[in-house]
Amino acid sequence: MTVDTNLHTEPVPARIDEPEKLIRLAAMARFMLDEARTAPCDAEGCERFRRIYERTLHELEGLLPEELKTELEYLTVTFEMASPTPSELQIAQAELVGWLEGLFSGIAAATMSQQTEAQERAMAIADVETDDRPMPGQYL
Repeated sequence: MTVDTNLHTEPVPARIDEPEKLIRLAAMARFMLDEARTAPCDAEGCERFRRIYERTLHELEGLLPEELKTELEYLTVTFEMASPTPSELQIAQAELVGWLEGLFSGIAAATMSQQTEAQERAMAIADVETDDRPMPGQYL
């Protein structure tokens, strides 16, 4: 019996080098969404939210592999006005938070899949190793 012990041959997606920073940015984006929903927003406040939103996007782009960066750029909003309306900010933040939550769900699913694959390979290797050995008590 031959066991394929090679890792799967599908292309391996690029890695996120600083996951802890990505998690911090996502938590901040979630907090900003909550603030945008509850806090009254005057023109100066909306401008500040816009700057934070754009800075967050810039930071995310520096963390993400090219394929995710392209996806994020496609989904994000570019504000026409220097001071967007509160509802524009809420929608932009909600899109960003939703995308980040989807990203984390995808990472979790990929990790589970890799762990399952590794366990299956380890069990297959263990089965092959025990097939060639005599069972205890067999002397003939």
